[in-house]
Amino acid sequence: MDSIVNFMALVFDAWRGQIYDPGKQCVFAFLLLLLALDIARKGWRLSWSRRAVESVAATLAIFHINIVLVPGIWLLSEQIKTLYGLLGIPSVPGTVWENLPVWALSLVAILAHDFANYWNHRLMHMKWLWPVHAIHHSDPVVNALTTYRIHVLESLVMWSSYTILLTWLGLPAGAIGIGALILLLHNIYVHIDVDWGHGPLRMLVASPRFHRWHHADMPEAYGKNLANVFPFFDWMFGTYRVPGPCNAPMGATGVPRNDVVQLTLWPLLEWSQMATRRVQALRAALAGWLARDNGAREARPLDIKAE
Repeated sequence: MDSIVNFMALVFDAWRGQIYDPGKQCVFAFLLLLLALDIARKGWRLSWSRRAVESVAATLAIFHINIVLVPGIWLLSEQIKTLYGLLGIPSVPGTVWENLPVWALSLVAILAHDFANYWNHRLMHMKWLWPVHAIHHSDPVVNALTTYRIHVLESLVMWSSYTILLTWLGLPAGAIGIGALILLLHNIYVHIDVDWGHGPLRMLVASPRFHRWHHADMPEAYGKNLANVFPFFDWMFGTYRVPGPCNAPMGATGVPRNDVVQLTLWPLLEWSQMATRRVQALRAALAGWLARDNGAREARPLDIKAE
């Protein structure tokens, strides 16, 4: 009973943190501003079409499911931090950062975070982690709220990778906090439903056009534009693709679009099917090997007369 009460307390704290955190309040204000601009640009009917309303409703439902589940993810992430501590990986001394201004430290935090994010993002586009990340790509109407359409297991993957790849830097908490807020606002910005490029700055700062190509549901765009902030990472590692304005459909073929229950269970369902196919393939390979072995034995009977 105490464990249930503690879990509910963690859920309540998560809710309260979303409402009262100054950074989150800034994000809410930014989202309202983007909504007002979208309505002014498209008109109410286009901005809030039935398709868009269904998409936003599904995203909000996923977000609230994550709020309920996130305490469990926090507990797991704490275990990962404990395991990281046991590895004894040396950290950069805090004195290295003492004389740098806050803006420079925040820039270092953003750069390091995006480098780590590029690689965990690339990993999540591979076979066994794609079922987790596919939920983010399921949105057929990519918009500012798509930022929050992620599976709770993706949060665990990201937090784990940040613990492993970034903890050793030993950056001050203040710089990390400022960098995190900037990253979140920029992440919302690149998901808005506009086809803006950044002209001569297109390789320096990710634009909505850059990220819309990442969400495009066409084979040429799969696994491209994986950086969240700095497109030059994609250019460096061969995953950059912005051929021009993006008029391609959004979404992910084969993934439910706005079915919240299916999307919540999707990684488990996909992993179950993948594991079943793997077991069947192993059985078929074993049966084939045994058949060949038996055939070889029958084809070479003992010739007594020859003896």
